[in-house]
Amino acid sequence: MRMRFAIIWDFDGVLVFTPHEEAWRRAAEHYGVMDFDHDFYVRYVSGKPRYEGADNILRLKGIYDKFARTPEEKEELLHEFAEFKNEIVNEMFRRKEYRINKGAINFLLKAKEAGIKHALASASKNAAKLAAQIDVIYMGQKKSLGALFDVNVSGLAPNKKLVFKMARKELKKRFPEIDVFLVVEDAPAGIKAAKELGMLTLGYLREAQLDADLVFNDFDELNLEKIMSLITSRGV
Repeated sequence: MRMRFAIIWDFDGVLVFTPHEEAWRRAAEHYGVMDFDHDFYVRYVSGKPRYEGADNILRLKGIYDKFARTPEEKEELLHEFAEFKNEIVNEMFRRKEYRINKGAINFLLKAKEAGIKHALASASKNAAKLAAQIDVIYMGQKKSLGALFDVNVSGLAPNKKLVFKMARKELKKRFPEIDVFLVVEDAPAGIKAAKELGMLTLGYLREAQLDADLVFNDFDELNLEKIMSLITSRGV
């Protein structure tokens, strides 16, 4: 069977359960916000580029109103807040305060062994760095998680839509025979971005409801046969 599709992967919350939510919460608390809850994170921060998520927190939680009067002061506060959060999350990474999604890694390995091409395409600039630190066993050899991807464009574009578009372009350049692209995502913003680009979407249901082409609660439910059936049913 000729594999004419490739899979584009989000990172945070899909391959690795990272502490971004907790880092944002700690950063917000430092600026006096005590009601940063999970629902707010999912709606306004999860799946969004760092500065967009930071701006949403500062704006919607009233931090701009307290600490910034002019557009210049707001811009300065935005950078200060986003970088403060980044320092927090990087320290958590150094302490290995993250958890690998073994089901996702196992599916990735099986798909790779079957000849499927993969791209890592997170809007986070931290994704590639963390993926390089995580070891996995592939075909009897120890490799970094990052080394399993044929293309890695994480952090090279300012938002999910552009980073997915870049991943598709790089995959097509390297593997011209590929004409179908699927995105694995757990965030509504990522599903929306992929659909706007005409890609098929595989929605990993964790907390948020996803309007994906195929949804699943566990990677054990996902296999290449289901993906092929989805491609066939959509006539692509």
